[in-house]
Amino acid sequence: MKKIFFCAIAVFTLLLNACGQDKYEKADILIFTQQGCSHCSKAMKFINNRLKVKNPNLNVVEVDVSYDKENIILMQRYLSKYKYKGNSVGTPIIIFNQQMVMGWGLENKVKLQKAFEFNIK
Repeated sequence: MKKIFFCAIAVFTLLLNACGQDKYEKADILIFTQQGCSHCSKAMKFINNRLKVKNPNLNVVEVDVSYDKENIILMQRYLSKYKYKGNSVGTPIIIFNQQMVMGWGLENKVKLQKAFEFNIK
């Protein structure tokens, strides 16, 4: 059963890649989160209270991967696109300016702030 599930995910991932640009590609910040994830909450709070306040036109798209198979497949597509080679996947996964960061801590916070500081005064 697991084999069938993973084969189905692979097929869906290939189909999504073949479809070209999706509605998420236009996001300035695309963030994959899970319900109950404290790091996801902190990242969203930072994005909304710091970056978005100073950059009101910032297009932020949050994708909850807690229970939605399509969102999980979308996340896997982006992991593949950014050539993630790690053994484990955690949230948040934040994609911005053609780069992907995983997790939430000072290093990723600084990367995000620097990426959008052109509008921050």
